[in-house]
Amino acid sequence: MSRPPIPEPRLHTMRNVTPFSAFQCDKMAPGRKFYDTVVVKGTFTLSPGKLELAKEQREVALADDYWEPDAPVRASLKQPGDALLLKPSTDVIITGTARPPGKEPRCAWDAAIVVRGRGETVLEYRAQVLGPRRWWHRGEGGWALTDPEPTGEVPIRYELAYGGAYPAAAPPEGEPEPPWVVHAPNPSGTGFFDEGAMDPGVEYRAPQWQPHAHPVTDMNREVPLTGFGPIARPWSSRLRFAGTYDEAWERATRIDVENGLPADYAADFDPRFFQCAHPDLIARSYLKGDEEITLTGVVPGEDPFTMRLPDKRVEARLFDGKGGSHGGRMLLDTVHIDVDEGVVYVCWRITLDQGRDIRTALIFSTEGA
Repeated sequence: MSRPPIPEPRLHTMRNVTPFSAFQCDKMAPGRKFYDTVVVKGTFTLSPGKLELAKEQREVALADDYWEPDAPVRASLKQPGDALLLKPSTDVIITGTARPPGKEPRCAWDAAIVVRGRGETVLEYRAQVLGPRRWWHRGEGGWALTDPEPTGEVPIRYELAYGGAYPAAAPPEGEPEPPWVVHAPNPSGTGFFDEGAMDPGVEYRAPQWQPHAHPVTDMNREVPLTGFGPIARPWSSRLRFAGTYDEAWERATRIDVENGLPADYAADFDPRFFQCAHPDLIARSYLKGDEEITLTGVVPGEDPFTMRLPDKRVEARLFDGKGGSHGGRMLLDTVHIDVDEGVVYVCWRITLDQGRDIRTALIFSTEGA
């Protein structure tokens, strides 16, 4: 009997003795190489100073969760999935609602995150937050923006940044619906319009998130992706790493599937595709733990708000099919700050080549990064 195209997982037993949630799964990599992956997710209370373990530990998210699941190509991510093959470095994500410094509503303020570790700045990203504003039609003067209104909170959603999508004028011959014209960096946003289809009697929502260097003053301009949340897979900042799926790939894949093989990744697939943070919030290398994170214009109350990641290592003691024992440090590849829930999720991951024949993994944590 021939060897099945999709092998059974080699990792049969995972014993998790950490206080965190854990999940194991098998994943295929480019070249149809198969791996067993273990991801550990720790939930910590969002508070100044060193993060403390939360009483309730959230489960590992098995799949992406969209704000508009019926239109995933254009929708933004509500919650990224944790069950992945690997991430080449650390994602830093913020979700929830941004609030201005102080207690009074504001028309505009700066939101920022700075990550420092080992005496240097690891990440720094800033954006301008605005109160509600709209595009309105001035008659012969065309479309104009209203001034932002004072507000005490703005959701951290890409729907409130520059971008968007609209249906083309007519469907191709034989197609029931027209294709969508999409702003590839952010299909869910606002400001990328079909001006010919806009109603002069209607006011349209304008972006409330914008980069300082590219303020949104007109519609249908090139504006960089702005925001702190997770990026969906079809968006251009991730899709550029997905590889080339052309006719040659389709022909080869059709033959493979007919022969019982799973479809392979493109030959030029880049694993950076699995990173889901804003491109400016992907660290150059993995965070170690114990980094200091400062938030400005995001968390209510104390501003700036400074916290420190847990000074923990998560490790795996691995046992192969011949009884050999191996050590393996799990890599910290995700920091997700949920402002509304008041928690910080930290994920560690280890990806095991099934050729190593690792059968058992003991997952434990120690102090000290």
